[in-house]
Amino acid sequence: MDGSLSSGDKGFDRALAKTLVRLSDLFEVLPGFAFQELDEENAYATSHDKFGNRDDGTVIFGRSLYKSIMNRPENPHICVAAVCAHEFAHILQFKTGIRQRLVGPDNRVKKLELHADFLAGYFAGIRKKESRDFPAAAFASMQHSIGDNSFGSVQHHGTAEERGAAVVAGFSSAFHMRQTLSEAIEAGISYVKRG
Repeated sequence: MDGSLSSGDKGFDRALAKTLVRLSDLFEVLPGFAFQELDEENAYATSHDKFGNRDDGTVIFGRSLYKSIMNRPENPHICVAAVCAHEFAHILQFKTGIRQRLVGPDNRVKKLELHADFLAGYFAGIRKKESRDFPAAAFASMQHSIGDNSFGSVQHHGTAEERGAAVVAGFSSAFHMRQTLSEAIEAGISYVKRG
């Protein structure tokens, strides 16, 4: 696999490494992580160990997506963290068998994706509790910006409004309701099944 641990910005890489450790600790997962050239602006998680040293799978962050996010006018570093939180949430889903609870026989992934958004919001809520200056709203803004209207596709991830709302609900589960991770996981499952 052609991947790199570096974004090309040493200062950013140090900050990102700290975020990835926090995500690993909170979600109790330890996936491999790399930046890689992809055919489209994307990031993804897989249960497969692409580097031969991580039992929990792999997160790949596409370089074109990274560059696009870093050109955003507000909180680009936080938006990268939001995408990472979403992908690490997928690793948690793979590890705990949540995928089987949210993806039915039709293979539609919308509930799975919104659950990952919910957990990304949960991470943002934890960070906001630790530091009132943390720009948690950027998580909802980021997921809102990548919503889609591909209603007929099994790969439909949710509309912009649905994705942003899932992040806000997850944020509330951490910041307002002060739920544990296991409580938030179940609250997220209930949340996406209602929609």
